[in-house]
Amino acid sequence: MPYLPLVLLLMAFVVCTHSHASGINYLTEPESGDTVKDKEIKKSERQAERIALRHSNNRFEIKTGFVYAFLNTDVSFEFDDNHLISTLSLEDDLKLPSNSSFFTGSFIYRITPRSGIYAHYYGINRGENFQTNKEIIFRDDTIQINLDVKAYFNTQVISAGYLLSVLQDPNAFLGFYFNLYLMFIETGVKADSGSIDANYNLAVPMPNFGLVASFKINKWLYLNGNVGFFSLNTKTFGGSISSYNLEVMARPVHWLGISLSYQEFDVRVQFPSDNVTTVVDYNFRGPSAGLSFYF
Repeated sequence: MPYLPLVLLLMAFVVCTHSHASGINYLTEPESGDTVKDKEIKKSERQAERIALRHSNNRFEIKTGFVYAFLNTDVSFEFDDNHLISTLSLEDDLKLPSNSSFFTGSFIYRITPRSGIYAHYYGINRGENFQTNKEIIFRDDTIQINLDVKAYFNTQVISAGYLLSVLQDPNAFLGFYFNLYLMFIETGVKADSGSIDANYNLAVPMPNFGLVASFKINKWLYLNGNVGFFSLNTKTFGGSISSYNLEVMARPVHWLGISLSYQEFDVRVQFPSDNVTTVVDYNFRGPSAGLSFYF
């Protein structure tokens, strides 16, 4: 689905156009002077918005989701002089499952009508026992042919961030977010004979910027989406992260949302250790179904 990010940007454009047509613009200052009366009116309006938020049943959102993901994971090892040692497809070479089902959980807390915080968690654990049919080089170890081994690749992701509304009205929403991904990666191979026991653990902190939009189609149906990206490269660490999600959600009652979505998550990290640089390219994509609860 390579065009989904463009769809999300189009949603943002529609939201902006809708808000402009409704005569709502939160980016410009009122034309009235900066008088005491104006300040009192603004303060009163902000107070009214906060009171309305407390009684809107939209201040807290708790969401659970079930994802069926298609996974693609490549691990490369190279010397500091960029001489490649080996590149492994964990699904093809180490026989890890190329698809997996897992649950996710998240929550959003709106501090004010235009700002909020959220957190998100998911974990994917994969392992497989198999017999090698060719020689495999895993960093400093050579796994011989016809050897019984176990391969594994586990990821745990915790994400937390800040959400700022730019445009909002009863039928449309547009906001920007900044969050921090903390991704724990554990991968390795073990031979039953005990001759090979290679494992590597990595905790990757990755900031991420993005755009989130929502459009109310009718009384109970919504179209939501978000897209994010960040890249960082230093002498001791390098990586990039990108993600997007497109969702259709029904709210038959004010406290419950039922959603179907498609999402994709890409991350690339590279880190040197003992004159060898390890590069991990990790991708999952697939459909998801979820429930949201509003308070």
